[in-house]
Amino acid sequence: MDFSPYQNLIQRSKEIALYSSTSALLGWDQETGIPKKGLNYRAEQCAFFGGKAHSLFTDPQVGNWISRCEDEGTFTDSGELANLREWRWSHDRAVKLSSEFVEEAERVRSHAMSAWSESRRENDFKIFSPHLEKIIKINQKKAESYGYSEHPYDALIEGYERGSKTKTIRVLFDRLKPALREIGEAAARKNTSSQALKGDYPINAQEKFNQEVAESFGFDFNAGRIDAAVHPFCSGIAPGDTRLTTRYDTKDFSSSLYGVLHEVGHGLYEQGLPSEKFATPSGNAVSLGIHESQSRLWENHVGRAPSFWKSWYPKAAQNFPSLQEINEEEIIASTLRSEPSFIRVEADEATYDLHIILRFEIERDLIAGNLKVADLPECWNAKFMEFFGLRVENDADGCLQDIHWSMGALGYFPTYTIGNLGAAQLYAKAIEDDPEILTQLSAGEYSKLLNWLRINIHSKGSELLPDDLIKDATGESLSESYHLEHLQSRYL
Repeated sequence: MDFSPYQNLIQRSKEIALYSSTSALLGWDQETGIPKKGLNYRAEQCAFFGGKAHSLFTDPQVGNWISRCEDEGTFTDSGELANLREWRWSHDRAVKLSSEFVEEAERVRSHAMSAWSESRRENDFKIFSPHLEKIIKINQKKAESYGYSEHPYDALIEGYERGSKTKTIRVLFDRLKPALREIGEAAARKNTSSQALKGDYPINAQEKFNQEVAESFGFDFNAGRIDAAVHPFCSGIAPGDTRLTTRYDTKDFSSSLYGVLHEVGHGLYEQGLPSEKFATPSGNAVSLGIHESQSRLWENHVGRAPSFWKSWYPKAAQNFPSLQEINEEEIIASTLRSEPSFIRVEADEATYDLHIILRFEIERDLIAGNLKVADLPECWNAKFMEFFGLRVENDADGCLQDIHWSMGALGYFPTYTIGNLGAAQLYAKAIEDDPEILTQLSAGEYSKLLNWLRINIHSKGSELLPDDLIKDATGESLSESYHLEHLQSRYL
């Protein structure tokens, strides 16, 4: 049967999705359970699937099909128009990289993630540094191949957040930095004891409580699961298969809980995307900034709000006898405690964005060649003292704490702060549109908020570009004002 160019593109996208989703499953397995001796062959598996997907998409026929659809000019459906827009943008970038280069990048990434895990466990940067050298060179070559107007980092961040540039991110962060420092310092002066949540929290009890909370938020465990990993992440593998991970501290249950709430935000987005469009761009998340807006919204605006603990404290105390020694107000105060800390994923809202700004500055300089990998720990520690006034005593609490560089994901970190801005703006608009959301949240009910996000964000997939999606949902472009107002209201 002779398909139309558009039908051929749909068919090719479905074929590529089989390779990509299988590769995602292999990646999840590598982070949660692969035997150490299986790593070498896993690297070859990932290289094969990555190279195969790339070859299928960069096939000259694909470019021809896209051009013929563009020339036809008869498409009016928003989903079809989005597919063509995204196919064109992605194809134009993809053809600038060879399949051999993509395969080698996958091999390097697989080995780098394993080396990072060992390096962090052994607190020895030298184990990871040669792998990071390769990662940086690969990303520099990507940037040169893609092309950029002002800074090589532009080409990388564009892959995670369409429309973003190094200069605009720098201007935004320079504007945010003094306000964030002022909020963080003022919030720290209001602190109560940091020991309130310390106790004995068996992992099985944490797993039970985390799943109950995640389920109440709307996460479908018939279409997902939670496992343990060195670094928490969410993997939307395929329709009906969204996997979350967290890590556990038997002396503080909040570490795993808020890891889960963050990843549940990602998971709800993945489960809310139109599954019938899974293989096409219009059925995928539009950007990492939008993705992070969902995780930061559920983790912080919902999970750290006093109303959350007014609902969940009785069940938490029932699960964790250690909590019976403190009252509801003490757990709320502990949750809202703010102070500079070493670990980003455990940082409070008032100081979190400073962690992101620090990483952005380092990534930018690594890609530009202004910072050598060998000098990374020293640079990190100096910046950490500048940003937080803390002396980093070991690399596991410093430059080795995040998995992203081992994944080759340079350009990713700014999306966390973009996500924070989006989370505050979307949350404010949701409540403006439906004030009953607050009533529900106070009662431990979350369906109205989830429904608003399903309609305004999740169901849209990639039909609109990130800023257009925010504008469509809230009536205005992305603004830092909502995030700063939220932090000032909560902490000051």
